[in-house]
Amino acid sequence: MASVKWVLLGSLLATASAFAEDPPVVGVNGNTVTFRATKWTLPGVDSTTAWFTANGKTFPVFSADVGADGHSDWLSPDKKTLLLDPVVFGMLSDENQEEKLVSQQHCDVISMETGCVLAERSPRFCLGKWVGNQWFSDDGEVLTPTLETQSPKDWLKYISTIKTAQSRADSIEGSLDFLSPESYMACHPPAQNVQAYNDLGFYLAEGGRDELALKFYRGVEAVGKRTVLMLNIADSLWRLNKKDEAQRYYREYGEAMAAAGKAQKIPRRVIERTAHQGMKN
Repeated sequence: MASVKWVLLGSLLATASAFAEDPPVVGVNGNTVTFRATKWTLPGVDSTTAWFTANGKTFPVFSADVGADGHSDWLSPDKKTLLLDPVVFGMLSDENQEEKLVSQQHCDVISMETGCVLAERSPRFCLGKWVGNQWFSDDGEVLTPTLETQSPKDWLKYISTIKTAQSRADSIEGSLDFLSPESYMACHPPAQNVQAYNDLGFYLAEGGRDELALKFYRGVEAVGKRTVLMLNIADSLWRLNKKDEAQRYYREYGEAMAAAGKAQKIPRRVIERTAHQGMKN
């Protein structure tokens, strides 16, 4: 049976390629989507990654392993919506263990106000035109841009039914094969989803995905520091061997617990790891 092994850009990324990047797309309020040229070591693979910028902040629209194409014709007349054509490359292994390069594409609907990926369609959906601020695909589908991306609370209802920690983390990571955590949080702001993002981060960390967990933890942290969040961030940083930073969070967590009269509930690992910092200092 044939199987596809999707290739991560992080393991294949070489130096920035010399081929021309698409020009930036400028949307409402001067917000932009820019394209950064990349070149994989796989033969015949050239692409760009898409980055959203608003109010001086820039983040990737898609995951690090996803290339993207877009141009100004795909920008709505009101400049609030943009279509992009993301693609991820992989190797198809057949029953004889021979491999060939394949790709998986989408047509995604991007909010130029927030950088949120509003909706996902098949690749052919990007063939069409804007009529007013509705997109008419050549296949007859009509899109009025609205948020279709599942909320973290609804996402968690499914994730929480998965029995093992590894499977939960795999499911979350798999659901973000195309979408970046930053774009997802642009759709569903952390301020309205503090507990949900903390739980998603915890499930990821529990399954060994600390780097991805920190993306969600940092989103919640930007809203305001919370006692349990500081412990979760510290634990992920510690496992990633970022111990100096982890110790700072352990110390802040310990101080917050003590101030709340809960010093006796501080886990032993926190005491041990902050004591180690004290000996260093």
